[in-house]
Amino acid sequence: MRFLFLGTGASSGVPVIACKCDVCMSSNLKNKRLRTSGLLQANGKNFLLDASPDIRYLSLKYQISHLDGLFLTHPHEDHIGGLNDLRPYFFIYKNKLPLFLSDSTYEVLKYRFSYLLDRFAPNIVTDKRGEISLNGLNGRYFTYSQEGVFVNGFRFGNFAYVTDIKDYDLSLFEDLEGVETLVLGAINEAHSKMHFTIKEALEFKKKITSVKRCYLTHLSHEVDHESLSKSLPEGVLLSYDGLIIDV
Repeated sequence: MRFLFLGTGASSGVPVIACKCDVCMSSNLKNKRLRTSGLLQANGKNFLLDASPDIRYLSLKYQISHLDGLFLTHPHEDHIGGLNDLRPYFFIYKNKLPLFLSDSTYEVLKYRFSYLLDRFAPNIVTDKRGEISLNGLNGRYFTYSQEGVFVNGFRFGNFAYVTDIKDYDLSLFEDLEGVETLVLGAINEAHSKMHFTIKEALEFKKKITSVKRCYLTHLSHEVDHESLSKSLPEGVLLSYDGLIIDV
């Protein structure tokens, strides 16, 4: 398997509209961040993790000619806003796109995207953790939260994707035991009521002793890629748009 970081930015993206801070004005391409989503490629199949509002541009940029499944973490706009732009995959291939999501996320989609849902084949889960089997891809899902909104994380083999995390039960570490490559959300170095800070992410990662590589994502415009990268401990890296890793 390999994983492509399609977008690594927070909900406003980077640069932020009308902002003149050093990061937003930076010429460093690693400080240019579209909204967070990723593409997991396994056995010749493409699985999208979240459909950010930038997904049309990203699908064209990276020539994503087909999708074999979509996993949604939660129903915030920066993670579902691109669903409408996935319609061409249905028009071209005439197949409903397998969709994995929680019941709470599905309730939001029924309201926001009722006109779209007949183009998806939803796999709706009601439990907080369990097994995944979607179009030949097997794994596990688990649940944590941010400000009362349930968020699903995903694990496929030794790879785990855990973004938009703030509050969690200690049982989450059981779900992550043995993970070697971890993608983890961390918004900035200051306080956040919705996301891990960099410090909180580092403390979380330390508790999973099997992790060899941890990539931080969902980064705000308060994070300068070059300067923060120098201060991170060994094995922890900042992700950036377009980064491809083997998992």
